[in-house]
Amino acid sequence: MFLAVLVLALAPIWIARYLPSIDMPQHAAQIAALREIWQGNEAFTQLFEVNWFTPYLLGYLLLYALSLVVPIAVATQIVVSLSVLAMPLLTGQVLRAAGADERWKWLAIPGSFSFAFYWGFLSFLVAAPLALLFWIQTIRFVNAPSVKRGVMIALFSIFLFFSHIIVLGFASLVALGYVFGSSFRDVKTLALRALPYTAPIPLIAIWLAGAYQSESSVRNDPVIYGSFLERVGQLLLQPAGHDGFTLITFLVTATILVLPPLAGSTFSRRPERWLPLALGLLVFVAAPRYVLATAYFFQRLGIFLVPLWLLAWDPPTRAERRIDWAATAIVLIWSFTNIGRFAGFARETETFRDVMAAAEPGRRVASMVYDKSSQFFALPVYLHFPVWYQATRGGIVDFNFADFYSQMVRYKSTAGPRMTDGLGWYPTEFQWEANGGARYDYFLVKAPVDISNEIFKEKRGAVELVTRSGWWWLYRNLERDPAAPQ
Repeated sequence: MFLAVLVLALAPIWIARYLPSIDMPQHAAQIAALREIWQGNEAFTQLFEVNWFTPYLLGYLLLYALSLVVPIAVATQIVVSLSVLAMPLLTGQVLRAAGADERWKWLAIPGSFSFAFYWGFLSFLVAAPLALLFWIQTIRFVNAPSVKRGVMIALFSIFLFFSHIIVLGFASLVALGYVFGSSFRDVKTLALRALPYTAPIPLIAIWLAGAYQSESSVRNDPVIYGSFLERVGQLLLQPAGHDGFTLITFLVTATILVLPPLAGSTFSRRPERWLPLALGLLVFVAAPRYVLATAYFFQRLGIFLVPLWLLAWDPPTRAERRIDWAATAIVLIWSFTNIGRFAGFARETETFRDVMAAAEPGRRVASMVYDKSSQFFALPVYLHFPVWYQATRGGIVDFNFADFYSQMVRYKSTAGPRMTDGLGWYPTEFQWEANGGARYDYFLVKAPVDISNEIFKEKRGAVELVTRSGWWWLYRNLERDPAAPQ
């Protein structure tokens, strides 16, 4: 039954052609650009370069491999489905390895639709299940330490660096919490068991030094902590796998909190069982929301809070009234609610496909999403949605994640003026000359009304409306020579 309900939980991912995951179009576009570069497309080789030394390598390579056999949008659905499937399954394995109450793996299903899912943090989603595998290996290492297992931990931690550096840091902290909780009475043993976790430190130092020297935003951007109320809100939202406050949000989160004690599980007195939860909550409460040019730092870690909470509970020592069926019931209610939301989003995106069909393939497009909202999701799910054109039609769309230092495909310094990150949020600040308006074949606008005058200003006469479908408006650049290079 667990597997059947888990598969049902995956159903929303496959309802719409495109996921309601904000950054996912950008990651898919990275793969499309990588493919064009390796095929020798001069429009891409002149603008982009490939960056192999990135701590987000695994997710991109996995998505690239899948895109060779299925369409890129389907490849993203497969990758996300694997992550959503793996989190509850591996949560059960963590609980079993640690001697915790394995019944509560059901409660990890909703939280697999985390903040990272809705924001479309591809590499993070790929790496998150690896963190649980890392903890399983840590538990086995602590229970039966050996040189072989220590070496495996060291190699695994290096592998995690190339999967996602934030996951590596958090997973290592939690693992060391487990090691400390089990070995703190013997300093020598503690030091020996902690040693394998230091293996990726040289890689981290080299990468951070390169980022600091090469990326001005890493050097100059402020560290932003955000409010305490924001963290409380995320603590309520993320266990429920929801992006907005609804009745089902509070119902699921409350069930996760109260069901273990009500069903007879007891909070463990063993430090290695509750210390990881304490460290996870401490990071979630104290870590910044923006640091080293990385946004939503602490929020994305919410995907781990439910597994850590469940890890802290011991199985009942005596027969109790069986109410663990309530976990199945709440997950089913949550699943059907999710299916309804995603089905509504699928209908909502039909107008986008109509506009995409009117644009010639292989052109350069400026993304101008004025209205980023959807009636089915609280987050700005349409922020990067036009970038699906690059992912599926062989063109180039700006704003583009290739502007970021950590990406696998990056713009060269000679790429010229273009749409920037800020314009992705505020397209009416677009300036024709400063942002390379003459370089674009199309301008794809999302707005409930015609805002072309506000966007193009004195150059309104340089564009013409090709088509409109719903809130999507496609404009052609009349000054652009179709034969000109991108």
